[in-house]
Amino acid sequence: MLKSLIKVGLLLVGGILVYNYFFGTPEEKAQSKEIFTSVKDLTKSAFDLLKQEKQKFDEGKYDEAVDKIGGLLDNLKSKAEQLEDNRDLLDKIADLEEKRKRLSEDINREVPENYDNTSGERPPMDSSSRKEIEDEWEDLVRKTEGLMEEMEKKEQ
Repeated sequence: MLKSLIKVGLLLVGGILVYNYFFGTPEEKAQSKEIFTSVKDLTKSAFDLLKQEKQKFDEGKYDEAVDKIGGLLDNLKSKAEQLEDNRDLLDKIADLEEKRKRLSEDINREVPENYDNTSGERPPMDSSSRKEIEDEWEDLVRKTEGLMEEMEKKEQ
């Protein structure tokens, strides 16, 4: 219900902005143009952020993120243990923990053993390995979010 209300509200605001941009008074047109410019700048900033995050991933900065997901899974496990009828949740958490461990192993496997890590950066991965790890990461995050939503429903 709330999602629908938000979608309708955003659609309404977008419609008003487009209408004002083309058919509004000069003041409304200027205001709409300013808003569109701000949205364009925001979009550009978001793409820059994604590029930076991709670069961090290439440099191995997501080792820490994988560890944080592990901490999150530990917290979810302790909360799931407090809920009634929790066997299914605990099984899903165990599966996610296993995926996280495999992902961590895959990330660490990509570093050659004889690599000198004095600079703190890891060597670049080949594109197929990087794509596979990125897909595993996205899957882990998506499934963790789904589990969190499921737990919120059971808590209510």
